[in-house]
Amino acid sequence: MVYRNANLRAPRETSAAVLVAAAALVLAACSGSGAPAVRADDMAHADRSAVAQGGTLHWAVDAVPTTLNAFAADASPATTLADEALLPTLFTLDAAGKASVDQDYLQSADQVSASPQTVVYTLNPKAVWSDGKPLGVADFAGQWHALSGADPAFGAAGAAHADGYDSIASVAAGAKPNQVKVVFAHPYAPWRSLFAPLYPAAATASPQAFTDGLKSTLAADAGPFTLKGAPGVDGQNTLTVARNPRWWGDRAKLDAIAFTAVAPGDAASALASHRVDVADLSRAADDSGNTPDATSGTEVLRASAPGYLALAFNGGTGLLADPQVRRAVADAVDRQALADAVLKPLNLPAVPLGNHLLMEDQQGYQDDAAALGASAATAAKLLDAAGWRLGAHSDAASGATRINGTKPLALTLLTRAGSARDAALAKLLTAQLAKVGVGLTTKPVPEADFFTKHVAAGDFDLALVTWPASRFPVADERALFAKPQVNSDGSLTVGQNLSGTGTDEIDSLLGQAVAATNPSDATRLTNEADVRIWQAAPSLPLFQSPQLVGIRSNVRNAGAFGFAVPRFQDIGFAAQK
Repeated sequence: MVYRNANLRAPRETSAAVLVAAAALVLAACSGSGAPAVRADDMAHADRSAVAQGGTLHWAVDAVPTTLNAFAADASPATTLADEALLPTLFTLDAAGKASVDQDYLQSADQVSASPQTVVYTLNPKAVWSDGKPLGVADFAGQWHALSGADPAFGAAGAAHADGYDSIASVAAGAKPNQVKVVFAHPYAPWRSLFAPLYPAAATASPQAFTDGLKSTLAADAGPFTLKGAPGVDGQNTLTVARNPRWWGDRAKLDAIAFTAVAPGDAASALASHRVDVADLSRAADDSGNTPDATSGTEVLRASAPGYLALAFNGGTGLLADPQVRRAVADAVDRQALADAVLKPLNLPAVPLGNHLLMEDQQGYQDDAAALGASAATAAKLLDAAGWRLGAHSDAASGATRINGTKPLALTLLTRAGSARDAALAKLLTAQLAKVGVGLTTKPVPEADFFTKHVAAGDFDLALVTWPASRFPVADERALFAKPQVNSDGSLTVGQNLSGTGTDEIDSLLGQAVAATNPSDATRLTNEADVRIWQAAPSLPLFQSPQLVGIRSNVRNAGAFGFAVPRFQDIGFAAQK
């Protein structure tokens, strides 16, 4: 098979960390069984009264965002951060991803009818854009049109994010002032994921406004901060947001936030020298393998990142197109040993992830890994049944590679060159697969080429891929496991499904889950789908990525947020006592 990709987007890396500060080590909470559990967040919490008024916070990002359009293909984590400070969010999320109405923007948001599904948003009448216009139905209608996929001129942004928006039948004014009524043509359970962030109508007035127009500016903003010039205009490779004078909610404590471009490898030194006040140190540690301690005046906070490391299988072509071989490889991997190798040296809970769709710190999570045999003995039986045999005088313990006829069972593992984490895991995986007679060769490639030239092109057998979790499960994840379409020439249109595999049953269960407006039904269907995904073995979740964030010791209400949306108006520096 040959891949043909449609709207395939690179995952936003939330790499596993191998960096910790001895001064910041705090024992993780334990579950009732005595097993360590992941930590949802780790914050330097403080009441607003304990946060000083004024100052500029320098926040390190990998690069200044090339767009302020969170739905664009080149949107980055820095785009998300800036948008959360500048634009309406409608719902706040806690560290476990639980959504609550953001009272700064909404008085309420309720599903008022199930057939047809109808949601009424009652807007805060004080909420206005920076140009003075109130938030209203035109903003909702414009975003629906841009992201529904109905107009291809909006390009990849609309097509890649049509899920949910393409279920809407109409957007209109509600029966009362400040109300917006959204009627769905098809039920869509994670409706709270829509219109987040919300853009002003001017930003969605045309395809050009939505694409090129959002690369360096916003037609208007409506957050506790407002954009101060275009990204990088001050010559310091920063994007600066300043306190919004029109903001109607709690006044932002900071005068400004400067999102400052710092290469991941330089983040720790930038923090230590106080050039920045907040820096995500996870990527730097992953690449270098170093574990520098916190320096005077800094600390490191840690939690589970909203993402996980997976071993992706290419089931669209090559030896892993055989589902028995994929299952066997998955069974042969000792996920606990991999988690131990990366997480235990950091005194972090080494907990293998048991779900493709839900993280351990999200509501509804259950460990479905029992759907696999998860043992070398099971793997050996599957390989025997698939025709992959050891020589008459060989056994797996001798390191012999299985053959089928004259073809050896030899696979290639794609890793990021320079990643200490990838190198360590590749060594363990090679030894684990050798025990069942599977040969594994590591192929490190430059990070710039890893996804676009190899994974997205289907040029791999196995790959270590960090994948973001959805704050609204299934809303963003159906495309990752959707059954590929076979074209007339035999090629696959895989969309965002890296494995090139899938089943009608998985598609059906995920479709039912996204349409189940009863939360308990949605959770049940999501986990039923996950069990089938484990059995199909398109990928093997390894562990939830840790998130390590360094901050200056006087920074408050920042840190490792987990799934939570930062409350930017509360972030600042400690008040002098």
